[in-house]
This record gives sequence, C-alpha cells and structure tokens, in this order.
Amino acid sequence: MSLSTITREAALGIGVLGVTFAAGVYIGKSYLTYQRKKSQKMFDGADDPRRTYLLHLSLREHPSAKRLRQHLLGTASQEVSSDAAQLLANLAKLTNAKKILEMGCSYGYNPLVLALVLPSDGKLISHVRDAEDVSHARQFWREAGIESRIQVNGKSEEQTLDDFISAGEAETFDLIFINMAGQTHCRKYYEKCLRLLKSRGILAIDGVLCNGAVLTKNSMTDKVQSIQQMNEAILRDARVFISILPLADGLMLCFKL
Repeated sequence: MSLSTITREAALGIGVLGVTFAAGVYIGKSYLTYQRKKSQKMFDGADDPRRTYLLHLSLREHPSAKRLRQHLLGTASQEVSSDAAQLLANLAKLTNAKKILEMGCSYGYNPLVLALVLPSDGKLISHVRDAEDVSHARQFWREAGIESRIQVNGKSEEQTLDDFISAGEAETFDLIFINMAGQTHCRKYYEKCLRLLKSRGILAIDGVLCNGAVLTKNSMTDKVQSIQQMNEAILRDARVFISILPLADGLMLCFKL
C-alpha cells in the first residue's frame, strides 16, 4: 500500500470521526436543551401528575365547594380553577376583606370559596351574564351557609362598574376579581376597577394569557390585542405592584398602592 493511499484513508477516517463527533455534540446539546425546557415547563395539562400532587397537598376545599366543582365538571364550559380561587380566598382572609366584587363566568364556585372567608357582615357582589349561570350553585351556597353574603348582579360588566362609581363606592372594595377573557375594553375596565379598589386592595385579573394567543404578533383578534395592551399598560403602571401567576388562564395580581 502506497503512502498516498494511507494518507487518503487516514484523512477519510479523521473526517468521519470529526463528523461523528460534531453530530454527537449537536445531539447532546439538543437533548440537554430539550430536557431543560421540559423541566422548566410548569404542567403538561390538567391531568399532569405534578399538578395533581400539588393540589393533593395544598387544596383545602370546603365540602360544598368540592361538590359544586364536581357538578360543574360535567356541565360548565369552562374549567373551575380551584387553586386560583383558594389563593384569592387566602389573600382576602389575610387582608381582612369585607367587600368583594367578583366579575366572571365562574358558575358560582368562586363566590362560594370567597364568601367562606368573609366575616358574617361581609358582602360579595357576583356579576353574572345570565342568572342561569349560578342557578345550580345556590343550593351549594345554602349548604355552606353563606348565601346571605352573596349578592348577584346581572347587569353588563361596564354598567356594573359605572353604577358603583356613580353611587359613590369608589375606593370601598377590598378585593376585585375580574375575568378579562373575551373582553375588548380591558384597559377601560381595569381603570374602573382600580377606582373602586381601596388603597392596599387587590385586583385579580384572570385570562391575561388568552390560552397563549398573546404570544402571537400577527393576525390577532381585537380581544387578544385588548388583553395584550392592558398587560403592557399595567406593567408600566406605578400605582400598583404586580405579579402574574401560571394559574387558570394566567392570573395577574395587582396590589394597589
């Protein structure tokens, strides 16, 4: 075998080894990146065993609330976020809240959980789009002994907020929960909610992720754009401290200064 042949074979072998090494490095990096992203992901879905484990260790659900949630699983179009409702109830309890406004399509579950932590003279106004939304919940409210603390309001969101402002109830609410999903006037609702909220009160906004649609820059609907613009505006709002949690469809907590 000639020297030139050996040299060519050696060069070919070195080349093959180089390609193999490079491919191994690439695959290794890709795998590590995948594993890192996978480990950083919060949950894969509602049935993720990690979420089930956390709920098992942290959810302290009143029997009536549990029965209502189980009832809603078969009838409601939107999943009840029991962990988000409990967090709001904990915050209401810690801040000694006595007056709460709940605006969203919770089918009566959130009002029940929140009303349970109110004092006997406390009041929760629950806005519903249709009285049918909470018709089944009333029996569970009665079971829990808190029906008298809940006042149902069937007016539109904007009319509800305007009526409270006109009635001189600005800065009288300790906690306001509003579901912004599907709204097209989010910043306007945010401003009105902030007017009604006491100093050191809490405004909780659900739906700030729009099921991930806020990440899309092109072909946004007016509703998604409204949510995105509100999120950006709140980030720059010096009147509040904020946190966004991966609960429900993105839960933003605004603490009014």
